[in-house]
Amino acid sequence: MSLLRAALRSNSTFPTLRECHGFPPLLRATSRIFFSSEAEQPPQDPQAESFLRTPREGLAYGRLLGVRNYTLKTDIIHFLKGCNLTTEDVKVDYGRYFTPLAMMLQFHSYNDYDRAVRHIARNGRLYRLDRTDRAQWDVVTPYDGKTILMRGFPRNALIDEIERFLHGYEYDQTSINIFLRQGETFGNPVKMATVRFRSRTEAMSAFITKNKTFCLNSPISIMVLQ
Repeated sequence: MSLLRAALRSNSTFPTLRECHGFPPLLRATSRIFFSSEAEQPPQDPQAESFLRTPREGLAYGRLLGVRNYTLKTDIIHFLKGCNLTTEDVKVDYGRYFTPLAMMLQFHSYNDYDRAVRHIARNGRLYRLDRTDRAQWDVVTPYDGKTILMRGFPRNALIDEIERFLHGYEYDQTSINIFLRQGETFGNPVKMATVRFRSRTEAMSAFITKNKTFCLNSPISIMVLQ
């Protein structure tokens, strides 16, 4: 009997079957961390996603470099045929002396902009098209072929002389703007004036008939601003 009681006491020290086949609490917690089928995903930042995602809808704007003094809007429209540009979608960005620096282009879709980039790359890279935005488009004055630039007025010429010079043409009298520009080769200041006509036809007519004519014995050169 003493031997039997000793054997029973020794058996009571072994773990039960449930304890052998079950996981200890710490191990069960660990298994939930490493073996869970529901892996945690990093939080998504909506602002970061919108920053990385380029908008592909709406208007797109570009600045076309490589234009020359006599490059016309219609030249660019024909060159970029298939990009759905009209004369209203093209502005000439003039410098201080009214030399064309670039043309601003407004595309009706990003696909049209991409098509223009590919067309320029395929045709010898005569021009360079840089992406720009609406703010740079808005700051460029649209002359639309209705404004003429007159150079060479004598220093004493007043608005009355300019109005007599333009007598017989339909133009906006409030649009006359007289100013001086330093000579491009550091010569004497040149007196200039711009005036806006009611139509492109009137502006072109003034250019044809009045270019190189005289005001107070000074020859006036005229340029139609696009």
